[in-house]
Amino acid sequence: MRAPKNIAKVNYTIGEKYLDSNYNPYVGYYCEVKGKAYPGKVYTGLAKPLILASSLVKDNNIKGYVFTSTKDDYQKDSILRYFIKYIHTVPIYLKEIDVTTYNKVKNNPLYQTTALTFTIYSQGHVAGGYFDIDEVEQADKKMSGIKLYLQDELL
Repeated sequence: MRAPKNIAKVNYTIGEKYLDSNYNPYVGYYCEVKGKAYPGKVYTGLAKPLILASSLVKDNNIKGYVFTSTKDDYQKDSILRYFIKYIHTVPIYLKEIDVTTYNKVKNNPLYQTTALTFTIYSQGHVAGGYFDIDEVEQADKKMSGIKLYLQDELL
């Protein structure tokens, strides 16, 4: 079934507005029919609707986290710190999060998450410590930008 031209509005996106059914950015022409977008220049009724990327983003609920060490952290010598990156933003949007937030969003296809080991070497109000460069380089292959984000805390 083809939609009449007066019902289907054809537009183009460069990948920032819609995602396909596999949550990949959709680049190309799409038809808007009755408030939904479908891939291609012609609406046939066979294609799955595109997903509006902004409808999946719950970023307002993701609060940044500032790491502060505790006495328990010093006894362990190292802890895990958690980071998140929204995959459809330019420039890169990356921040540290707490473990609760990490567990909530780690399976969301719109985010990349990683947990890195932080070695603590001093006590006081401000934690002294470092990330292992090899672990960060491996994480940077999956979440580009994390190495630059952590550059002041690398061994």
